[in-house]
Amino acid sequence: MEITRLSFTVHSFDADAFGHVAPAALAGYLQEAAGASAESLGFGIGALNRSGCTWVLAREQLVLDRPVRWGETIEVETWPSGLDRLAAFRDFRLLRRGEEIGRALTTWFAIDLASRRPVRPQALFPERFHAQTPHVLPPEPPLPELSEAEVERRFQVRFADIDANQHVTNASYVSWALEALDEPTWRDARLAKLDVQFLAECTLGAMVRSRSALEAGAGPGARLHAIVREADGKVVARARTCWVPRG
Repeated sequence: MEITRLSFTVHSFDADAFGHVAPAALAGYLQEAAGASAESLGFGIGALNRSGCTWVLAREQLVLDRPVRWGETIEVETWPSGLDRLAAFRDFRLLRRGEEIGRALTTWFAIDLASRRPVRPQALFPERFHAQTPHVLPPEPPLPELSEAEVERRFQVRFADIDANQHVTNASYVSWALEALDEPTWRDARLAKLDVQFLAECTLGAMVRSRSALEAGAGPGARLHAIVREADGKVVARARTCWVPRG
């Protein structure tokens, strides 16, 4: 494995109202580490752009075993972990003072900038990265649909939500999903698991609805989420979260 390591200190602007790292900030740490790794190995955004392509995040699975608080420094290790048809995988370990406190598995697509369609990544990756390596988390099946919402919030896509690919960045989807919580969960629980599928693009000015409900039969603290594009009713992202008492 060709591992890239980056350190991140949780600043006040990365923390939530209760002093824990905000999940959207944590997603940003993972994205920054992924970008640095890809760039150092020769298949970063710049290299893909020169080929008329770019990377988009298709899925993110995260397990956080311990809380991460304002002022703490964590180290993120990441490495490319193989290809499967159109998908490129990337694994992560999160460490604090040498102790593993979390893991993540992400799935990426290379897309053609003109057609916005996926392209096969085998031509973009050096051959030594084609074979899958053991993952830190098992790849999960597609997330189930949210049948009926218990909480709903409405948003308009802002300038601040748009990334270099000219669509909504993955961290904004995470933020929107977690806005559709009940207040007791927001106050008394922290995120322990996150699984997000990014299904379609969303662009500047669109109106979206973030919906969630407890997941039946999944145990306490488990919720399903959906981000719906208001204009056509398209589900642009699904998520599953698990919450545990703040420690």
